[in-house]
Amino acid sequence: MKYLEENFQTILLDALTEAINKNRAVTIKNNMNNYIIVITATNDEIIVSVSKIPYIVNDIITVLSDALDSKPDMVFNRVSVVSEDFIIYYMVWMRNLEKGKQFVEKEFAMPQNNITYMSPRALSVI
Repeated sequence: MKYLEENFQTILLDALTEAINKNRAVTIKNNMNNYIIVITATNDEIIVSVSKIPYIVNDIITVLSDALDSKPDMVFNRVSVVSEDFIIYYMVWMRNLEKGKQFVEKEFAMPQNNITYMSPRALSVI
């Protein structure tokens, strides 16, 4: 993982574990690079959002896909409501297909979302 700090994989997996165990959002901040990664885990989906560092999205997908033993169902980005020059990148793993359908339908219908990937499972929802 060429762009990540030495211990980033461990930090990312620890945050994922905490988010899943506590069924809530966990934030990773790096003050040196001024980026934020938020991992939100519910019984229905795992959502990872990244700001200011789009170049590590593929690295995050690789680490979490290995840990979850599946690739994300949806990858997209959109301009932040806070600032038009601020883009947030999202990666979503559906854990519950029925509830995941609602999420995919909602996000797919939002015109400001730039969807870059949808799994066959997510595509079947549309």
